Amino acid sequence: MSYKSLPCLERWYGVLAVLGVGLLDLLLLSWLIGRPVTGLSFVLGVFVLASVLAMGYVGYRTLATFNLEYWVDRNAVTLVWGPTRQVIPIGSIQRLIVGSDASVHSKSKPWHWPCPDRRRLVCEGLGVVNSYAARPLAEQIILVTSGESYGVSPVDAPGFLTALQERVALGPARAVEAALRRPPLWTWPLWRDRGALVLMGAGLLGILVMFGVLCFRFPYLSSDLPLHFDISGLPDRIAPKSGLFALPLIGLVTWLFNTGAGVWLYRRIQRGAAYLLWGGAMVVQGIAGLALFNLMRW
Repeated sequence: MSYKSLPCLERWYGVLAVLGVGLLDLLLLSWLIGRPVTGLSFVLGVFVLASVLAMGYVGYRTLATFNLEYWVDRNAVTLVWGPTRQVIPIGSIQRLIVGSDASVHSKSKPWHWPCPDRRRLVCEGLGVVNSYAARPLAEQIILVTSGESYGVSPVDAPGFLTALQERVALGPARAVEAALRRPPLWTWPLWRDRGALVLMGAGLLGILVMFGVLCFRFPYLSSDLPLHFDISGLPDRIAPKSGLFALPLIGLVTWLFNTGAGVWLYRRIQRGAAYLLWGGAMVVQGIAGLALFNLMRW
């Protein structure tokens, strides 16, 4: 049987926040396209990039609040939050607490919004309560197990309790293990490999440095610059200074391709080749960066 959670009071604010920030980003981009390149262009560009990432996270939590529900069968209770599934075996539930007045020692953080009650709570006398609820602890039904407990907030609380008690009385038809089931992408070993994350992150940082330095220096450069030199070191091609953006763009394209190819190889247990690709992207960025800084001196 399926039981929907009480609606999260902030979920529509989450929708408005995503739409509002998306509209602001479009306005900023349209304004940036029509003005000269300066350091402000880079700062606002980074802001737009960061806001897109923030929108993705807030959008994920917002959508998850709309499908927060609880499945009860003879073998387990499954708590649904977005694409994740927390499975609690019926046999592991020791007791139920309705409306606990225990003190909560862990405070809600900004990244818990919207639906700040959907988080892990450290409670006096209960220990850790993994709350899959849209209401505070005092309005939750707590499923106590030998490990951490779980808080829920079904719309039909009496029906949920009756269904759960009936299935506990019947006993499980087959053994089920407690598990947190996530999409395969979330469980990749890559996300726990610090070396790989450092290489990819350093490559992205190099791109931002090149774009940032060029944007801040751009207003002070001559309108035309030498962009190519002959074998004697003399300039043989003069072009508009906007041509300098080709160098950080080369670094960006290389980073995108090598990162994607490296992840593909890493997933096929060819980690050495993946590291070479990520390191190679940094080498290309280093060469492009040196060329860029030399050209900006003219």
